[in-house]
Amino acid sequence: MLKTPLRYSEGILGYVDFLLRQHELDISQIGCFAVATGPGSFTGLRIGLATVKAFCQQLEKPVAGISTLEALAFRFRNLGGRIAPMIDARRQQIYAAVYQFEDSTLSVQQPEVVVAPSDWLKHLEPGTYQFVGDGVAHCRSTIMALQPGARLLDTDNCILSELCLLAYRQLIEGTTLSGEQLQANYLRPFDGALKRP
Repeated sequence: MLKTPLRYSEGILGYVDFLLRQHELDISQIGCFAVATGPGSFTGLRIGLATVKAFCQQLEKPVAGISTLEALAFRFRNLGGRIAPMIDARRQQIYAAVYQFEDSTLSVQQPEVVVAPSDWLKHLEPGTYQFVGDGVAHCRSTIMALQPGARLLDTDNCILSELCLLAYRQLIEGTTLSGEQLQANYLRPFDGALKRP
């Protein structure tokens, strides 16, 4: 995994070329692309999705668009039970959802939302949750106050391996998309699209 600077739009193709050369691959040898569709950084999502769309259309290859929250929950599938990924969405909000992993299947228990942490936590169904992601560190006291039986894991949002595993599953199941079908999952309007008073 490469850690990119803030202006990664200027270097993303160079990074792709670097990785291909490191693994002695030609991009035409890639059978399927995987990409996080969001929620997450507007800029990062736009650049990532536009790049993958271009590759898919040029090479006529399929793509697996994976929810960031789903991939984050899948990363902790071995914990079992209800897994609640939380990603810092800034503006005192989080991106969050609840998943259950049973019989090798990850199912949605609570749909993805962007919301103030306390509003989301107090409306969760009763039960034991395992909270993961960078949003946990920002909301530790709120989680413990509203979900005292929770298990908290201070983690990053790294999901590269999970994207690959979930994409492979989609490829085998025949549920991948074309580049034209790929859509971002922002959950809230882009800041520039919000109406000004």
